[in-house]
Amino acid sequence: MRAEHRAEAMGTDRISRLLVRFSLPATIAMLVMASYNIADTIFVGRLGSEALAALSVAFPVQMLFGSVGIGTGVGAGSLIARSLGAGDRRAAARTAGQVFFLTGLFGILTAGLGLAFLEPLLVAFGATPEILPQTMQYMQVVIMGSVFLFGMMMMNNAVRSEGNPVYSMNAMIFSSVFNIAIDPLFIFALGMGIRGAAVATVIAKVLGFAILLHYYVSGKSAFRIGTMDLRPHVQTIVEIYRVGLPSLLMMLATNLSLVVVNNLLGVFGFIPIAVMGLIMRLQQFAFMPVIGVAQGLLPIIGYNYGAGQYGRIREALLKGGAAGTLFMTVMGVLFFAFPTVALGIFTDDPAILDMGIGALRYMVLAYPLIAGIMVSRTLFQAIGRGLPALFLALLREVILYIPLVLVLPRFLDLTGIWASRPAADVLTFVVSAAVVAREFWRRGFSLTGGAVAGAAPQGAVPSNAVVEQAAGDDAND
Repeated sequence: MRAEHRAEAMGTDRISRLLVRFSLPATIAMLVMASYNIADTIFVGRLGSEALAALSVAFPVQMLFGSVGIGTGVGAGSLIARSLGAGDRRAAARTAGQVFFLTGLFGILTAGLGLAFLEPLLVAFGATPEILPQTMQYMQVVIMGSVFLFGMMMMNNAVRSEGNPVYSMNAMIFSSVFNIAIDPLFIFALGMGIRGAAVATVIAKVLGFAILLHYYVSGKSAFRIGTMDLRPHVQTIVEIYRVGLPSLLMMLATNLSLVVVNNLLGVFGFIPIAVMGLIMRLQQFAFMPVIGVAQGLLPIIGYNYGAGQYGRIREALLKGGAAGTLFMTVMGVLFFAFPTVALGIFTDDPAILDMGIGALRYMVLAYPLIAGIMVSRTLFQAIGRGLPALFLALLREVILYIPLVLVLPRFLDLTGIWASRPAADVLTFVVSAAVVAREFWRRGFSLTGGAVAGAAPQGAVPSNAVVEQAAGDDAND
């Protein structure tokens, strides 16, 4: 299928077929990436509980870098999809060019500032004296290769947004599988320990970056990026972050909550920190398919918003949310019923297993609600509504979770930390559902189907006003 036809199909093909076409490759890629993280943790787990705890502290720091890459990629992907839906290929090419510019910019800044302030950063993120040396060894290597991490995250979303999710999937799969394959070589065969895990990660990211770069230089894209597109374009960058900022801040908020939690857990020793790290790895595996569904929804919703087809947006949102809810329910039941099996994948340390069983069972109680929370935020990102997306992004991790995790341990001790997560998720779901229902009412539709009496549906967005309408909507909130 020609590149332009792939993009146009987002506005004409059946929603169910589009969800399979876009979300399935993204889901597969996310699962493979999660499998890499699990394999990485298994290998590091053989180095001892201190190495596991070191990896747990490094995890939010890596997420800090990932938040910039994903936030930029989501914003760029939304703008590319909306531009293609409105028939403006020039704007789409200019946006893709800014992805390359921002990749280099953040790579340089991260390498310089990250290495200069690494030790105090890791201490602030919860590294205790026992685990600080190994955490430093791991993160020094990751920081040096951060430009490739940024490039993969940003370009992956850009490629998917123009209707080519399979290519995006292949890049992620090849990178992750290669990472799993070379992990034992660098960790054990070459005797590099936890530093070897970082070296393998960076090499794999270089491979993924090269695959995605080939997409643009080989002419596979729906548009051609010119030299002028690579120069900084302030208006486009502002629009990228107006939409991508919620994703960026959501992950930054997750980092903040992990920093708070790791410091609270550190009072009880490094074993609870290791437990939280393992649960986060399992949670990452469980969440990846739902993230894949959300990533598949973003270009579908964005394109149809650009074309003014709001009924198709509602259908995509409900069907994507239902698929994600089914998967999260299954994963929650499995983790609750078999916590020893899940945690035993990483370690056989009795202290970690004893504490982890109860912790995992608490933290999966609200899993069936996660998909609804994620697709709600995706809706606003896809249509360029920055403020509601930002609010929902901060609600779960900052507005609700941090106060709960600070208050509940006063009454429940360590159990209060584990119970804070499902409590925050329940409250976030209720608010998210209300905000989405209000958005559809504003468009003249009921979320459950049909038109709203007294509210005429808004028409198609003119091709030269995609950005302007989204900005105006935010100003009215």
